[in-house]
Amino acid sequence: MNDDLLDIQFFLDSLPDKYNILEAGIDIQLQQEYINHSDTFDRGELTENETRSLGSILLKKDLPVKNKKAALVLLAHLGTIEAFRQIEKYNNNPDNELQQWTLLALQECKMFLENSLLDESIGFISTGLGGLDNRLRYYFFVLPPTSYTFSKIQKDIVKDEFHLVCKNFNSILETINFSDTFIAMKILVPLDVAVGTIIEAGINKCNELGDFVFIHYYVTNDKIPEQSEIDDIIKIIRD
Repeated sequence: MNDDLLDIQFFLDSLPDKYNILEAGIDIQLQQEYINHSDTFDRGELTENETRSLGSILLKKDLPVKNKKAALVLLAHLGTIEAFRQIEKYNNNPDNELQQWTLLALQECKMFLENSLLDESIGFISTGLGGLDNRLRYYFFVLPPTSYTFSKIQKDIVKDEFHLVCKNFNSILETINFSDTFIAMKILVPLDVAVGTIIEAGINKCNELGDFVFIHYYVTNDKIPEQSEIDDIIKIIRD
């Protein structure tokens, strides 16, 4: 391995592990804007001094947001250690409207760094709800049968059964919120497990104790719906 690759390996080893899934949730429309913007840039080359100069313009308060967006994408496409450091420096105190854009640039730059070191292509996954380590985050809710409400005992059963099912599938039940008309959960699911498999297994385990969970459900990894949206979704599920 030559000196450049050794430098890259040393740098990557010093970073937190497992950047394959972006932990922060990123607005889906913003992700699409970033991808469209990124596709207009080819991979480039700059010296370290030129890279630092490009990074320094991000710190200028009077620079228009559109110019900073372009600078971040250009730095990301350099795919060098110095470019990563410049994005990381700006990420410590980014403009409010560029926080998520900067995270995407940081992740893309690291991806190019990894690709220059490894024989296989490395990508990254970003969703509206983010993830943790090698797991994606999902939000879903289950319902009682039509015109029924969940009892205290039934809520406890749902909590216990979904905890066990998640454990069996190497998944994590992060949060669970109860109401009389629905039970909402956030779970972290490995990439090699279908989220529907977990939810349906949990529903089946609950229904072995009384058929009190409706077999249809709602799940997303985009964003958590508002209560008004949940009411509309429940009507659709019921119909």
